[in-house]
Order: sequence, then C-alpha cells, then structure tokens
Amino acid sequence: PDMAPLIYNKETFYTRRLYDRISDCWNRPISSKPGARIDVIKRTSDDGNKSYKLHLDKTRNCLNLGSYNYLGFADDWDNTCGDNVRKGLQQWRVSCCSSSIEAGYTATHEELEKYIANFLGKEAALVYNMGYGTNTSTLEALGGEGSLIVSDALNHTSIVNGCRASKAKTKPFKHNDENDLEEVLQQAITTGQPTKNKGEYKPWKKIIVVVEGIYSMEGEICRLRQIVDVAKKYKAYIYVDEAHSIGALGKTGRGVCEHTGVDTSEVDVLMGTFSKSFGGMGGYIAASREVVNFVKAHSGGTLYTNSLSPTVVTQILTAFRIITGEDGTTLGREKLDKIKSNANYFRSELRR
Repeated sequence: PDMAPLIYNKETFYTRRLYDRISDCWNRPISSKPGARIDVIKRTSDDGNKSYKLHLDKTRNCLNLGSYNYLGFADDWDNTCGDNVRKGLQQWRVSCCSSSIEAGYTATHEELEKYIANFLGKEAALVYNMGYGTNTSTLEALGGEGSLIVSDALNHTSIVNGCRASKAKTKPFKHNDENDLEEVLQQAITTGQPTKNKGEYKPWKKIIVVVEGIYSMEGEICRLRQIVDVAKKYKAYIYVDEAHSIGALGKTGRGVCEHTGVDTSEVDVLMGTFSKSFGGMGGYIAASREVVNFVKAHSGGTLYTNSLSPTVVTQILTAFRIITGEDGTTLGREKLDKIKSNANYFRSELRR
C-alpha cells in the first residue's frame, strides 16, 4: 500500500473501456505462412475479451493487408530462398549465442556487411539483430553531449526513442518541409547550445538531420533532394532511415537515394531493415568506415545483444542476390516491377 502504483488509472481506463472491447481486431494468431493470404485461427472469449480460447481446428482464410512482405519472399520462399537457407542452417545453426563483438560474428555476417556496403556505395556497413534497435542503438551512439538532432516531426518511434536515449538535444521540424528545416537549422546555429551564462555563445559540436525514406504511416516519400541540399548548406550531417524503401524503391531497389537522384555519398548514414523487402529480420547502417567502427564500439546493439542469426543472414543474402539478378534470373526485376504496379493500382482504385 505504501508503494507507487505500477500502472495508472488513465491507462487502466483505456484498457478496460476501449481496448478490451475491440482487442479482437489485433494479435490474431495465424496457422499458415505469412503470405498474401493467411489462415487466421478462430477464437472466442467468455470474459469481455480479457482472455481468449483458441480453436486450433478452426481457421479462416483472409487477405493479408498487415504484412511487410513487400517483394513476396514469404509466398515463394520454398522456390527462391529455401534451399540456401536450409544449407545455411546446417552450417551455422540458428544462433551464435553471443554478441557480435565477442563470438557472434561469423564469415557470413562479414559477407553481408560487405555486400550492403557495395550495394549502397559506402565504405562499410554494420548489421543488427533488430530493425527497431538499429535506430535506437545507432542514434544513441552518434548523439553525444553537445550534439543536436533535428528530426522530422513524423519520424518513427524508434528514431524518437533513439534521440531520447542519446545525450543530444532534439528539435523537430515540420514533416517533409525543407523550408522549416532551414529555419530550425538557422535558429539552432545562431543561438547555439543552451548555457547557464547569459550572453555566452556555445556552438553545437555537431548537428544531425534525421529523416525517413518512406514514412510508413503516411505512405509519403521523403523530399530527399531538397532535405540534403538544406542540410549540407548548413554543414549538418544527414541520417536516412530506409526501413520501408530499401529493396523496394528505386529502379534497382537501392531505395530513396536512387528514386530521388541523390548520390549515396551525399548521405552520411544510411539505415535500413531486412524485415520488409528481404523476408528476414534485423537492420543495418552503411556509412564511412570511421563512423561504422565508432558505432560498433559504442552501440548497445552490438555490445550487449545477441548477433543477428546467421541463418537469417543467409536469407538476406539470398534475397539480395535475387533482387540484383546475381542468381541468374529475372525474378528480382519482376518483383520490383510488381510492387510498383501493385502500389499504383491500389492508389488508383482508392481514388475511384
């Protein structure tokens, strides 16, 4: 009775009066591969959706509109990636049971990092075991004391929490608005860091502008050319989250830089995930070797967590080689064309 409440009345009110009543819309277990159509297990509740009884013998086949399966590798996995992944499982097993700086870094991890760096025209790359953690861990490492992170107002929660975890100050700018970004940068440079002494000017040690390639909740593509031009005008670094654009956007799947005509050399840190276009999990950053080595030595995502499963690495490498056509087929080209035509068709039908 003398302890602080673990949860608050406001939260319990939301759960009891709102979430419980409609919770059947979420967390639906499936009993099939996560393809374009899925078998959803039926369930019932006798206590107002506080708990559920699963009927494992009863399923409903549904159209899957809640998936990251952008290029369809979850549908054709047996025919495209399956053989290589099974071989990788036999060689590397499921987990390294160690962080990447200890005993969790294999030859296949190194191969993937080199592949990503070459694919994006960067000196080096670093892979993580979680897409969300890629942003939180990297921004925490880069955003040191005396730094300023200027973040798009609609950036993903992983970016927001990465900024919060860092020792940097954070200022938002209006979504996808290069003019507001310029105003924020001008003010930040003019006023400098907050100081205790009135009239004292202390410049920021570094300023990092953070945007997304495709804003997943809005479905909008970043105005990257304009954003980069403003950032470089004020000598700010640029960090681009390509979670939803890498492998799916651009003529060859190289993401928002290719789509907007921005050379990857103009972007200081490129971040992306493998859970969308590549049918895997985890994430990466690609940057100069100096930046990658610094992040590797200071990021909690490499120091304190299990490395990315080598079996998943095999999946990602196989998907990359299909996308680039290195597998000797045109399947990658067909997948890239298909996602574009599907997206255009969906938009056109919505307007009818």
